Amino acid sequence: MGWEADVDRLLTDADGPRSLLVLGEPGSGKTRLLRIAAQRATAQGARVLAARACPSEAREPYACLHQLLLPVRDECEALAEDERRVLRALFTADGGPPRERVLATAVLAVLTRLARSGPVLLAVDDLQHCDPDSAAVLAFVARRLTGQAVTALFTACGDTPPPGLPDDIAVRSLHPLTPKAAARLLDTQPGAPTGRARLELLRQAAGNPLAIIELSRAVDRPGRIPRAIAESVDALPEDTRRALLYAALAEPHEELAALMAALGTDDLRVWAPAEVAGLITVTDGRVVFGNALTRLAALRRHPAGLRRHACRDLAARSVHRAGYLAMAAVGPDESVAAALEEAADRADRFTAARALERAAQLSPHAADRVRRLTSALTAASELGDPEWVRELYAALAKACPGAAGSDAAVCALSGALSLQSYQREAFDLAMGVVRQTDAPSPPLALATAVARQSGLPEHWREVGRPAGGPADDVLASLNARAVAAPGSSRPVQLLAAASLAHRADESDRCAEHYRQAGELLRAQGALGPLAWALPDQVDTLLGLGRWAEAEVLIEEGLDHAAVHRWTRVEMDLQALRTTLRALRGESVPGAALPGPDRRAVSLHENRATHARMLRAGGLTALALGDAEGAFRQLRTLFADDGEPLDPFLSPRCVAELAVAAHRTGLQREAAHVLARVRHRQGERPTTRMTLLMHHAAALVDEDADPEHHFQLAVVNAEAAHWPLERALARLDLARWLRRRRRPLEARAQLTVVLETAVLLGARQLAESARGELRASGVAEAPTTAHPLAELTAQQRQIVRLAAQGLSNREIGEQLFLSPRTVGSHLYNVYPKLGVSSRHQLRDLLVCEK
Repeated sequence: MGWEADVDRLLTDADGPRSLLVLGEPGSGKTRLLRIAAQRATAQGARVLAARACPSEAREPYACLHQLLLPVRDECEALAEDERRVLRALFTADGGPPRERVLATAVLAVLTRLARSGPVLLAVDDLQHCDPDSAAVLAFVARRLTGQAVTALFTACGDTPPPGLPDDIAVRSLHPLTPKAAARLLDTQPGAPTGRARLELLRQAAGNPLAIIELSRAVDRPGRIPRAIAESVDALPEDTRRALLYAALAEPHEELAALMAALGTDDLRVWAPAEVAGLITVTDGRVVFGNALTRLAALRRHPAGLRRHACRDLAARSVHRAGYLAMAAVGPDESVAAALEEAADRADRFTAARALERAAQLSPHAADRVRRLTSALTAASELGDPEWVRELYAALAKACPGAAGSDAAVCALSGALSLQSYQREAFDLAMGVVRQTDAPSPPLALATAVARQSGLPEHWREVGRPAGGPADDVLASLNARAVAAPGSSRPVQLLAAASLAHRADESDRCAEHYRQAGELLRAQGALGPLAWALPDQVDTLLGLGRWAEAEVLIEEGLDHAAVHRWTRVEMDLQALRTTLRALRGESVPGAALPGPDRRAVSLHENRATHARMLRAGGLTALALGDAEGAFRQLRTLFADDGEPLDPFLSPRCVAELAVAAHRTGLQREAAHVLARVRHRQGERPTTRMTLLMHHAAALVDEDADPEHHFQLAVVNAEAAHWPLERALARLDLARWLRRRRRPLEARAQLTVVLETAVLLGARQLAESARGELRASGVAEAPTTAHPLAELTAQQRQIVRLAAQGLSNREIGEQLFLSPRTVGSHLYNVYPKLGVSSRHQLRDLLVCEK
């Protein structure tokens, strides 16, 4: 769940809060968090006093407190007589309940006594159900825990603290799981669904952990609903339960007016009992369920006949008529199938694929069924879900084996196989169709893209054969044709242009085309093309020094990769994230490259992925000062004879290989690789490759003039497009100049390197530049220190979050601080930073972007 580190910080941070309230919806993981905290506290030698409030005891005075203190009843006997007498009254019925203030003082006394022998954790679950008397005592205690070895951890449902708690108590909200975390949780469930069912479950659960678990179980046991949720629905009046059924069947963005019309009433009071019970919220003209399991319970507590009748009522009143009729259909119905097919044209790719699959199921005629299955297959491929594609392909092959060999079906399945890392199978499938025709075709374009990913020489040779030219020329020709074709969609044209620019190292143009294509594809829910483009797009942004943008794309891509199981894309993005950390100087010794099990993926047929992983490992080793390890990793990017592992990615690492070789005395071996790279680049290499080869030659070519090559690597104005690569060349030039006793020239280069490093946020490069400046005679490096350098670690965290636009409360939730404490910190740091408002922080920190 990702909360273990937060729990440890709560239990061990002496300067942190002594009491914390965790808020969240039912099933969000509050009880699990409390359980983890109790286990950790016990392991650390703390005494844990736990209680769980329940509605049935909410009117019994001190019921929750009784549960909390019962395990230490004997400890109370060592207290003073007055305190002992008050606590005895808590555990017996003699004399009636004690007075609140006297009892609160006695509870604080017993906790203070327990804390003398070791830390204490108070853990109270579901505080919203706590009886008022106990809540008042707990609030009294929470205000006085400062300096005590007592930590209080409370949980409550909802998004606002229960009344009576101290205003400055630290509050943390449990937000829904990220898509990646939700997918990982689902993957751990036995018999978890795949394909369309998997995506529907994740959408329904909306990041709620309990909903994910229970909905996964419900796949095999449709009647299973948690008892508490089922009872809360059953307790509602009949007309409210009927209204909830209609709301549960409704499309996610169905208008309240359509629901009311389908129900045959305009009286909004029908929803009131469910709102009071916290099951739904009626807001902004819609009905929103508080929990996916509540929605499931509202469906399952009614018979199929009533659900079908409700669907027909909704179809008569809603613009989503086709979908409701499809839910009500029990057999083939061409009119409904045709309506679904028409609606799919206006929908996002997920909705379209689902509608077309259902339309195929409802089609009474074989030809219509095959056409709709093929369209569903294409939509699922554009959505980018390989498992769903494979399910639909199997259904199409069963319905009509001949249709499974169409260009559309083959491209969809081949693309799915490639995203799952099966490049040989994907390539053979696409080329099987290509061999049957002489004209360029979509399968040839796909086979060429697969060859780029596989990097296998035999794949490159074969894709060049139909067109009678080298594979690179085939790729360029296909992309140029896609850009110029009048029938191509705008995203396809942009992606093709981006691919052309990427291969030509026209990085700015490449990044802009990718950005525009991404906006259009995301609006359509077409993640499939994005999956193919993401690694190259991130590579481009890293080269341009736009690291913040690259980081956002990496995290977004990892979410999609986990949800849709893009095995090789996930490995690419993990490698790129590791690369980014190395460039920033954030590498951690001994940290393994995360992601899917490498044994489950053949890196031999995924050479582009392998190349990114090797570069990530090499740069990490360099960042940690392990030049020998870096050379081993980077040298593996080339065969013994210097042939590249990946024909595009490997050559762009030649300067980094030269740096590692220079530090380890293996210049001759790197020079051999450099000669091979030069040969393969031909007479007209790209500007970027020319600059990289000059940098490498200055370091490892014994027959070359180092100064000449260094100058050629840095003076070209085009080098500004790749700021880090230019800064690294300047750094090596400065070292060369300093060793030849030309310190003034070295300082000029190092000053520029330091400015670039600070602008990029490349901390290790900045430190190297400062060290070289000192070595060249500068007593103190130029004052380009980070603006936050004088702040404490916690103040830096607060400033960065405030610069991102978070409120004091949102910052406090992330850092376990009260909003008042956050505001105090900001008030104190503004003068140090020379700013007076939040929006100025963004400008101040632009150098980190």
